[in-house]
Amino acid sequence: MNAMWQSDFDTEVYVFQRAKHLQRHCGDQFFIKEDASGFLCAIVDGLGSGKEAEEAAKAVVEIIDANSSSKSLADIIARSNEAVAGLRGAAIAIWRADWIKQKLIYCGIGNIRFYLVGTDDQLVYPISSTGFLSGRRQKIRTQEFAYKPGSTFLMHSDGLTLAGIKKYLYASGAVENTGHCIESNVADVPEDDVTFLVGRMK
Repeated sequence: MNAMWQSDFDTEVYVFQRAKHLQRHCGDQFFIKEDASGFLCAIVDGLGSGKEAEEAAKAVVEIIDANSSSKSLADIIARSNEAVAGLRGAAIAIWRADWIKQKLIYCGIGNIRFYLVGTDDQLVYPISSTGFLSGRRQKIRTQEFAYKPGSTFLMHSDGLTLAGIKKYLYASGAVENTGHCIESNVADVPEDDVTFLVGRMK
């Protein structure tokens, strides 16, 4: 699946997803929601692949959706952690952009990657906490960054191996074109679930 996502508030995101071995079930899930005040975005990677991984990832996305109005990412993560108790477990990266303050808050557990061009045109690459959501107690840490309107962001699961990140983030063309360039790095029949989101900050 590859598609442009656009809300009523003009933010464009190129979304790509391809399941391991083109299976029917994908262990990667994503969530995007925007309103007049900001933007909430997440990728969840259920451990392993197949149906059980998909169930774990979807359980987390349901929690994110139900609590998307919460200003606390740590609270969303804690609730998500509870949701996967007894399931396969999942890695997560979630962030919220505040359009008015031009600030971004990030929280991650596991090996999902997030990149952003910051206010000084330097690459911002927050480091997620080690581990994964499992139902066991987690140490939850949030990080805050400033950004410039128009800055490009990229978020992807560990199924994508990408060299030369900067050339994609500093590209001046349309978001969709950047998405297609990144997509060209994905195998036709990948050995892992692959999901990436690339877009520009409002």
